[in-house]
Amino acid sequence: MEAARILKRMGTPKRTIRFALWSGEEQGLIGSRAYTEKYLARREPKAGQDPNGLEAFYDWTYRYPIVPQPGYNDLKAYFNMDNGSGKFRGIYAEGNAAAVPLLKEWLSPFGGMDAGRVVAADTSGTDHVFMQAVGVPAYQFIQDPLDYSTRTHHSNADTFDHLKAEDMRQAAVVMAGMLWQSANSAKTLPRQPLPVQPAVTDPFKVKDPDAE
Repeated sequence: MEAARILKRMGTPKRTIRFALWSGEEQGLIGSRAYTEKYLARREPKAGQDPNGLEAFYDWTYRYPIVPQPGYNDLKAYFNMDNGSGKFRGIYAEGNAAAVPLLKEWLSPFGGMDAGRVVAADTSGTDHVFMQAVGVPAYQFIQDPLDYSTRTHHSNADTFDHLKAEDMRQAAVVMAGMLWQSANSAKTLPRQPLPVQPAVTDPFKVKDPDAE
């Protein structure tokens, strides 16, 4: 919300900036998955499969064909913040080496805030995953974990007093800056190819050299 407030004071961007507060993340990324299927790309569930069940969650990235929706090419970038309090240190390139230079360029103004790193590795378990799985340029920020996985996560200790105000302000500035640059830049983050169903092969089959 603070990032939205900052952007509102900066004027009108060239492109639409949309904020999404997803529901059902812990139940199988249900909110972001529904958005992906409605506006970006659809993967049909198996016959009789509960679209919100665990089976649909686990096999979603293995269902083909992928059917792009009308808004597939309209989304220039998606930036995901999932870990609450914790200073931003940079962003994961999600295995897209071609996106690294532009991500570094957009993060460069925040090097003095120690948020300029771009890590080539991908991440999992949060709301950018299914967008990435259909070739959409979706990225997760690198954040200090604090005591996220040791004391507060999924517990009644996850309360407002555990927030670090300075870290939250820093994260809001970086988020606003990345959204602003993405919305106004003439440069575009390169997309990874739309996945296609792999061909089934036998790794132990040897081709007969005398075969026609």
